[in-house]
Amino acid sequence: ADAVSHLRPGPVRRRVWRPLVYGCALLILAAVLWLPLRAEFSAPVYSASWQTARGEMRSVDLPDGSKISLDAGTQLTVRYYASRREVQMAQGQAFFQVAHNPQRPFEVLSGPSRVTVVGTGFSVRYLPHTMSGDGTEIAVSSGAVRIGPRGRWQNGWWRAMQHLHLPQASAHLAVLYASERATGDAEGRLIARTTLPAESIAAWRNDRIVLNNTRLDMALAEFARYGDVSVQADSPTVAALRVSGSFDTDRAGSFVKSLPLVLPVKIKTMKNQLIIISSVAERKNN
Repeated sequence: ADAVSHLRPGPVRRRVWRPLVYGCALLILAAVLWLPLRAEFSAPVYSASWQTARGEMRSVDLPDGSKISLDAGTQLTVRYYASRREVQMAQGQAFFQVAHNPQRPFEVLSGPSRVTVVGTGFSVRYLPHTMSGDGTEIAVSSGAVRIGPRGRWQNGWWRAMQHLHLPQASAHLAVLYASERATGDAEGRLIARTTLPAESIAAWRNDRIVLNNTRLDMALAEFARYGDVSVQADSPTVAALRVSGSFDTDRAGSFVKSLPLVLPVKIKTMKNQLIIISSVAERKNN
């Protein structure tokens, strides 16, 4: 009995040390996770904002040698942190030429989407309720980009998982390569992925609008981003007609006048405004 009682304190000592071991392990894990997360709350070392009006385009040079070309009606803010470079684009479209720096990724936050690169050339468009839909459109001219939902905490945890090299870090992410375009929905989910010619990427830099089976009302709205367009479709049927081609941004009038050559429409002038009407409906009325 004395021998048995002598052994009883052993398990008690193990129970005392076990919580300490677990606590130390949790502290170490928290420290490892906090390293990539703390950048979410750090102060930027560089910050600047730009905004372009209708019809205005602008190019800006960033401190690291990166360049941004802003299209008309674009609003964005650039912030550089110690471990990353970040652009928040409220609206519009821009083309980015990013200086290579693997230790300092370049991120574009646009609508519900986040685009991450190391060094490449790509365009980002976020203009809800236009021909690109309600989400963000990304096109890559060189290199590669990673795209995924924007959510602050969600992406913060992804950075933590990447820091630990966990396979979950690639979940819900897609990688785009040169000559690829992706379109997301209002939640940042990828809904379409296509290839396109290099000259179609950010064609607005060459004062061109590229339409690809685009609704007529959306095409007119795109021209209106660069100047006054006193044109309207007289019915939902006409507005829903599709058109394709490449056009000068400042020649909306020529675009409208060419429509009867490719669509069943006629152009009429009423009170100094061009009206696009259905030629089929007009024949029925006559």
